[in-house]
Amino acid sequence: MQTPLVYSPTYNTDLKEFGVAKPFALDRGQCVLERLADDFGRAIPFVEPGPVGLPDILLVHTPEYVESLGDPRVWQEIFEFKGSEYRPEKARRPLNELFEDIRIKCGGTMLAAEMALQGGLAANLGGGYHHAFPDRGRGFCVLHDIAIAVRSLKKRGLCSKVLIVDLDFHQGDGTALIFQNDPDVYTLSVHSDEGWPEEKQQSTLDVPIRSGETHLYLERAGGALLTALSGFTPDLCVYVAGSDPYELDVLPGTRFINLTLEQMRQRDEFVIDTCANLGIPMASVFAGGYGPDVWEVHYWATRRLLEHAGWTAPAGARG
Repeated sequence: MQTPLVYSPTYNTDLKEFGVAKPFALDRGQCVLERLADDFGRAIPFVEPGPVGLPDILLVHTPEYVESLGDPRVWQEIFEFKGSEYRPEKARRPLNELFEDIRIKCGGTMLAAEMALQGGLAANLGGGYHHAFPDRGRGFCVLHDIAIAVRSLKKRGLCSKVLIVDLDFHQGDGTALIFQNDPDVYTLSVHSDEGWPEEKQQSTLDVPIRSGETHLYLERAGGALLTALSGFTPDLCVYVAGSDPYELDVLPGTRFINLTLEQMRQRDEFVIDTCANLGIPMASVFAGGYGPDVWEVHYWATRRLLEHAGWTAPAGARG
């Protein structure tokens, strides 16, 4: 049985080598695979991606911006370090050497999208850099892997209409900006109204959630997906499944939405089930999620995707 999972051990970048001490949960994919192996009694196979090529990167980003990524100072601006989050005196490698890691993670999103078009469902256990703009990176996002994949797939004639469902805590502002004039890409973003970025972009459909509206989140997110599908028939759905609305996310700025693990599980299962039941190829990416606990959100989503792909855990496995 073919695996629907895309992953590389290189996703778990050792940021200490670069002098970085931010709470990026880069080991989420590793944690998900370890829990799945425990459930299934064996390791779940995955496909390793290669780095995305420069011609595909330039379908989205300007040459000037890509060239600027050779300067470590540009990376400092993108990561918006505060206080002791960056200690260059402790770094063994310059920040710009992260570029190769990012290219591989972008390649993962490309590969997952290609696999979804072939097999129905796929997941990149990483990626989701939805804040990157054509001419600059921001919000920890250097290259917009989703846009690169969509533009490349469309250029190669592998798909023509794409729905991007973004349920990260933060608005998919880079996604909205990049595709604002493309009627064949529908951008849906359900996000915190008060949360960063303060200046929002215009998606095809935006659903802002205010603090105190957690009890309405699932209804509004589900309704938004059905609204999108009522007037748009995609060849592919890319699901930006950020875990940062989870109540155990440690990023201070995500305090405005606090969903329980069960609510996060229901959110992800609705998107996955809807696409699977309608026969819409879907590729998911991790996007935001910070701290030691958020991996469990992705575990349940990945397990659901595996179930639709025909992988069934033995009786007695946790679930």
